[in-house]
Amino acid sequence: MADLDHKQVHDEWSKIFLVNNYEDWSLEIDPEIKEDFATIALFLDYKTAKSSGEEKEVYEGIKKASLLILDFLEVQIIDNPEEKKIQMIKKESSRVRDKKLAKEIWG
Repeated sequence: MADLDHKQVHDEWSKIFLVNNYEDWSLEIDPEIKEDFATIALFLDYKTAKSSGEEKEVYEGIKKASLLILDFLEVQIIDNPEEKKIQMIKKESSRVRDKKLAKEIWG
């Protein structure tokens, strides 16, 4: 596997998201998120946005796949309008949450 080009992916993502009303916003990545995971998340985010012009079924499929991968990586991307930041935060994946819930219910 080739090394991920973090800067290139960040630049491509910024060209799509940090424009117009978001020009003065910034991206903040939780330091707990591995750099490769952050790069993959940004890549998925901008590729999903770019696919929005595709047929609805294609776009929905890409969007769903991206969300599943982000969940697996335990990453979430959120807007924080008060601070004018788009934040990438660590979150518990649904698979971990489901395991905890199952253990709680069935022991």
